[in-house]
Amino acid sequence: MKIAFVLFDGMTALDFVGVFDPLTRLQSMRLLPDVSWELCARAPQVRDGSGLQIAATQVAQPLQGFDLLVVPGGLGTRTLMHDEEFIGWLRSAERVPLKASVCTGALLLGAAGFLQGRPAATHASARQLLAPHCAHVSSERIVDAGDVITAGGVTAGIDLGLHLVERLAGAAARQAVQAQIEYPASPSSAPPGVPGLVSNQPLPAARLPSTRQAQVERKTSETQVRVELSIDGSGRYRLETGIGFLDHMLSHIAVHGLFDLAVSCRGDLHVDAHHSVEDVALALGEAFYKALGERRGLVRMGSAYAPMDETLAHVAIDLSGRPYAVVEAAWRDASVGGIPTSLFEHFLESFAVAARCNLHARVLHGRDDHHKAEALFKALARALDAACQPDPRRQQQVPSTKGALA
Repeated sequence: MKIAFVLFDGMTALDFVGVFDPLTRLQSMRLLPDVSWELCARAPQVRDGSGLQIAATQVAQPLQGFDLLVVPGGLGTRTLMHDEEFIGWLRSAERVPLKASVCTGALLLGAAGFLQGRPAATHASARQLLAPHCAHVSSERIVDAGDVITAGGVTAGIDLGLHLVERLAGAAARQAVQAQIEYPASPSSAPPGVPGLVSNQPLPAARLPSTRQAQVERKTSETQVRVELSIDGSGRYRLETGIGFLDHMLSHIAVHGLFDLAVSCRGDLHVDAHHSVEDVALALGEAFYKALGERRGLVRMGSAYAPMDETLAHVAIDLSGRPYAVVEAAWRDASVGGIPTSLFEHFLESFAVAARCNLHARVLHGRDDHHKAEALFKALARALDAACQPDPRRQQQVPSTKGALA
């Protein structure tokens, strides 16, 4: 594991140290073999924003042959993002498989073209500067887009370091490093068993008493997805799929269905969004199927209309055990929020297959594609909530004339 730490005049030393300390402990604790690093700069020495002098170990060399590139922030980034020579040097890291930044270091990754089509985080004061260089500027503390990880503010540096420890060596390594440096879990830390999640809204510290819960992991060569679901929740969620608009749609399922939901996805977003969207839908559908169990005493069927300004959508659900989906929606554009509009139909179909449900979804009318997608997911949430409700009149009987759901 070869790590390149990029240094430059005007950087924030705390950004560098916050990431450097947890990563370098991996070697001293023998948690990751063969860790090495270089302090890379275009001059033999640099000075941070407060005048601290730092010596480089690799000077004016191409940023090639590394496994991880780390870029700190600092006031110097606002000038360097327009420095063609510096950005050209940074672009020599194009083949580095994992890149990360702290605070305004995202401006440099963005100027080099490494954030195209990806969500990213940076300091609040630099969000407008970053917006043209990425798919979506997030206010979250850490955004993991698969091959690029960005941390929002200077105080998120050590959180990023611990996040990278987990990416490289696993959750146990993160716990060991965190314990050694006596760094408490931050408020945005993931709940146990859900590594790398960003807190959109706080989930309860303790699980709800409901037994209608499920945890699903789906791992392929293209994605790693984890879903935690509580049917009888209150609409709280943690979402980090690497696709901001997909997180937005999933938040509607949680909030409008009153489900507690945690979703983590690390996918091949350098290819496109397809595999991540598909596998999140499959894992989410599987979570509903597992959480509902035999579906005794359920209402079983539910439907809902959802208006969104000029748009009206309708979704009907039957938790029948028989997967089938019919989706009717006309889209004006090829994509919305960085997601091809064709993938919304595929999401619903994949969800129906994994949830073993009959699903009919229609956009009855509308103009704005954002509104159409949002109305569909709101209607899906409300229909699911209605179908998942217990029917006290059934007295735990299976809601089927067959006496069993397929």
